[in-house]
Amino acid sequence: MKSINEASAVLRHRQFRSFWIGRVVSSLGSAIAPIAVAFAALDAGGGAQWLGLILALNVAPQVLLLLIGGVLGDRVRRDRVMMAANCVSGVVQLSIAILILTGVAELWMLAASVFMLGCASAFFQPASQGSIVQLVPAPLRVAANAVLRLPLNVAKVLGPALGGLLVALLGSGWALAFNSATFVISVFFLAAINSPQPLKPKASAIAEFKAGFKEFTARRWFVIMVAQSAITVLMWLVGFQLFGPVISQESLGGAMAWGMISAGFAFGMVGGSVIAIAVRPQRIGITVSLCLAAQALPLIALACVAPTWVIVAATVVAGVALDISIVSWSAFFQEQIPESLQSRLSSISTFGQLLPVPLGYVLFGLLSQKFSTTAMMSLFSGILLVAALVPLLIPLIRSLKLGQLIEARSTRVADQARRDETTLDSAS
Repeated sequence: MKSINEASAVLRHRQFRSFWIGRVVSSLGSAIAPIAVAFAALDAGGGAQWLGLILALNVAPQVLLLLIGGVLGDRVRRDRVMMAANCVSGVVQLSIAILILTGVAELWMLAASVFMLGCASAFFQPASQGSIVQLVPAPLRVAANAVLRLPLNVAKVLGPALGGLLVALLGSGWALAFNSATFVISVFFLAAINSPQPLKPKASAIAEFKAGFKEFTARRWFVIMVAQSAITVLMWLVGFQLFGPVISQESLGGAMAWGMISAGFAFGMVGGSVIAIAVRPQRIGITVSLCLAAQALPLIALACVAPTWVIVAATVVAGVALDISIVSWSAFFQEQIPESLQSRLSSISTFGQLLPVPLGYVLFGLLSQKFSTTAMMSLFSGILLVAALVPLLIPLIRSLKLGQLIEARSTRVADQARRDETTLDSAS
């Protein structure tokens, strides 16, 4: 009952409600896009190598621009950053949809479009991450994260299923046209937000980034968890997003089967949001590590080319686990990191997670010519398991808890310096 009351209280905040609707609407279209783009590339004659390149070009600008996006999100009104990014995404999606529907789209055009979408995402994500602390009070932030994640995951359930149906019946062009429309609707709701104007920065953007990076490295627990995510995210994205559609095309029946598998994963994430609201895991380090380890299950099922229903079941379990970890980690991050640093440290975290992904897409796409899919997927699942569980050997990670502030090393050093100065003054 307490969880339901808190969820209702969050949605009574008008600006959060507008933010929530805008995010949910665009997420429904965005959940369709990966299937539409993947099968548009495969239909155009691209194999794993081309698909790997296209996926890499989507992630590469996020890696290159996320840090800039993080600094911008702390210097400019975050609602305006999100609106501008979604306007760009809508125009790009509409353009590539028209090219596909008119029959003139080529692989390089798909590659260019996903590159532009990656650029927009690099600015949208840090601003979005930093917006929650401006829209709801601190006691409701766990509920706010879960309330946001729940419909986003429902959209991810409906999106792949709808995307697989649209691609199978109408083709990739109409699926992308639908996605373009969701971005336009999203901008309308984001326009109702009135984010506070950040204080006029006293330092340059470069100086602010350096300060943010110093704050990041001062938190050893944060560095370890980002390193953990960098490896697990790489193995998951390469295994699931790159090799998954290829396995589906070759052995499972194509877009419809892959839509069901993707929907299963998102359905699990819906369940994870519900569980996170009700249970509220407190041991963040243990929760995140065990939940990340569960991401190996779908990769193992795909490696064995298991029946579709088995793969769907594995993705449901992985989805539940992943969303529990995301909701828990988001609340912990917002609790530990000062509001003025939220966008910068969020972008540094995402930068670290995505840094190896573009090279991974290209490299493993090329290696698919030399090694069997089973061998590659087995490698991905093994590395993912090791990376997820090794941090549990570190006492600091096992001790991470909600409600327990962890002082940054830079803060301790500054406090010690002030105490030393006070001691010297007293002695003199």
